[in-house]
Amino acid sequence: MAWEGPGFVDHHTHLLRVAAGVRPCYDLAQSGSIADWHREVAARGSTPMDEPPEPIQTDDLPASLEAGLSQAAQLGLVQLTEAGMREWAYFDALRDLRERGPLPVRVRILVASGAADIEVMRHTGDPWLEIEGVKFYADGWVGPRTCALCYPFDDRAGDSGILFMDGPTLARRAEPYALRGWRLATHAIGDKAIEAALDAYELIYGTGCRDAAPRIEHAQVLRPDLAERMAEMGVVACIQPSFAVSDAPAAWEALGDRMATAYRWSLLLDAGVRVIAGSDYPIEDLAPLAGLERLVTGQDSSGTKVAPIIDVVDALAMMTDPWAGVTVLSDDPHAVDPGDLHALEVVETRPAGS
Repeated sequence: MAWEGPGFVDHHTHLLRVAAGVRPCYDLAQSGSIADWHREVAARGSTPMDEPPEPIQTDDLPASLEAGLSQAAQLGLVQLTEAGMREWAYFDALRDLRERGPLPVRVRILVASGAADIEVMRHTGDPWLEIEGVKFYADGWVGPRTCALCYPFDDRAGDSGILFMDGPTLARRAEPYALRGWRLATHAIGDKAIEAALDAYELIYGTGCRDAAPRIEHAQVLRPDLAERMAEMGVVACIQPSFAVSDAPAAWEALGDRMATAYRWSLLLDAGVRVIAGSDYPIEDLAPLAGLERLVTGQDSSGTKVAPIIDVVDALAMMTDPWAGVTVLSDDPHAVDPGDLHALEVVETRPAGS
């Protein structure tokens, strides 16, 4: 029997970029290539969100974006957030599509800090297409050993990663947007980068920013004090359902004993942090059911449990939003064996406003 529930929302994806055929300037399959790029960007005094965009590869951008959004709807999504739009051509193409009618899914945009223009940016007031805020970038990634840590990597003596911006620098850059009411979102994976983002938010908003709801993207190398500080301030954590599983081999080598609290989403939930989820597609599968299975089983492709788990009720709360729409599935995800969640079928999606 079909089950109807709050619609799946992907709060952190790069679907527009992928749909446009854009290729990154590094090799996603090679951690060394990513590390080299991060070092080059840092050496320029830049960040990944401030770099020039790679060229769009499609001749018909509106059609390509519509195809990508349709794919997202088929997978069960009713809304997605593009996490770092680096070129305004995407927004123009989406606006052209919107003029023809409803989009396949509702779209929210976090504008990359390098493309953000405070004098030009305006809210649309359109539930189908809205600019939400600005995305900044504080550090690198775990796999390439470029996330910013308070202490060196276990397997890299003396190397504690890359911090693209410290707290005061991030605050100086982000505050003008915050004062205009734009939501701030900061990529921060390592504990040092999370501290920097929280320091910046405190400089901007003071000790409480619940109404502004600034976000930390990824928040992987956690500590109890960081989770408690996020909760006290009202900072939102946007986590990736598949990362704890996909990162496990590299993360154990890189972090050692710090894995006791790293990727522990329950640490955030227990502290009272609002937690939302996004796939980080194309790094991970866009299908929300695949991410849901990894959250509740912690299993890799071989069926081996390699990551902490949370229950399906908490996982669905992270991944869905009743205000965004409805997703209809072939069966109740609460009643299905956790290992079979990915096998559920999407019957229908109804974005709010349809």
